[in-house]
Amino acid sequence: MLRFLAENAGVITRSEALALGMKPATLARRVQTGHLVVVGKGLYVQPGVLEAERTTLLAATHALDAIASHQSAARLHGLDSVGSSDITVTVPVRKSNRFGPATVHQLTDLEEGEVMMIRGIPTTDPTRTIIDLAAVLGSTALATILDEAHRKGLTSYEKVAVRLESLARRGKPGVIKLRSVLKPRLEGFVMSESALETRLHALISRAGLPLPTAQFRPPWLKSVNGRVDLAYVDERLIVEGDSRRFHGTPESFQADRHRDNLAQLAGWRILRFTWEDITRRPSYVVDSIRRALSVPASYQI
Repeated sequence: MLRFLAENAGVITRSEALALGMKPATLARRVQTGHLVVVGKGLYVQPGVLEAERTTLLAATHALDAIASHQSAARLHGLDSVGSSDITVTVPVRKSNRFGPATVHQLTDLEEGEVMMIRGIPTTDPTRTIIDLAAVLGSTALATILDEAHRKGLTSYEKVAVRLESLARRGKPGVIKLRSVLKPRLEGFVMSESALETRLHALISRAGLPLPTAQFRPPWLKSVNGRVDLAYVDERLIVEGDSRRFHGTPESFQADRHRDNLAQLAGWRILRFTWEDITRRPSYVVDSIRRALSVPASYQI
C-alpha cells in the first residue's frame, strides 16, 4: 500500500485499500493510530499531505465528485502567470464551500466535453478555464493568462470568444470583463448572429475540428448581399444552423433553397443542422463535418 500511496500523492479510497489486500480491521487501525486521516466517506490521506496541491485536488475530486478549475486548472495546464495560491475545484451541486485548503466553486453549466484528465485529476479544459477565471480575476491578470494560453497554443482568442458566447447568460460573472479583454485581440473576427450558430461553432471547437470562418460572404451571394453562417473556404464547404425562428417561414424556406442552388452551381457543398441535431445529436454533427472535410473540395455530387 505504501507504493500505491506514493504513486497517488498520498490519497487512497477504501475500495482501493481493500483491493490491495488490506483487511477492514487493519484499515480501521491505521486510522486510529494516525497513519491515515479520513477526509471523506471511504477516502483517506497520509498525515500532512493536504499541504500539497495535487494531493488536495485528488482528495477533493474523490470526496466531492469535483473537478479542478479556476486557478488550479490553470496551473495544471502550465499557465504559470496565474501564480501559486488558491487551490480551487468546482462541483455541480455545492456540498461545502471548502475542502481542506481548497475553495469549492459551483458551476451548473459545465459540460462533459469541457473536462479532461491531467495527472489523474479531472480538470476544466483550457478554454473553459479562462472563462471561469474571468469571474475571479481582475482584467489585467485575466489578460495576462489569456495571452499566455494563446501563445502556448492551449486555446485561441477565437475559441474563447465562441465558447464565452455559448455560455453567456444574464448575470453570469465575468462575461462583460472577458468580452472587454477579448475585443482588442479579435480584430477581423466576426461573431455569430444567433444562439444556434454559436452553439454549432462551440461544438466544432470542442471536437477539435478546424475552426470555420463565421458570417462569410461568398462571391456568389454578392448580388443579394448575403452571407452564410460558417464556411471552410479552402474546402468550399458551408455549415449552416437552421432554427425555426429564422428558417421556418415559407419565404425563408424558399430563400434557403435558392441560396443552396447558387452554392451548388458555384461548386460548394452545404451541411445543414437543426437545433435538435446540435443539442441532442452532437456526435452526428461532428462526424458529418469531419467526413465532409476529408472530401476534396473539387468533389462534385
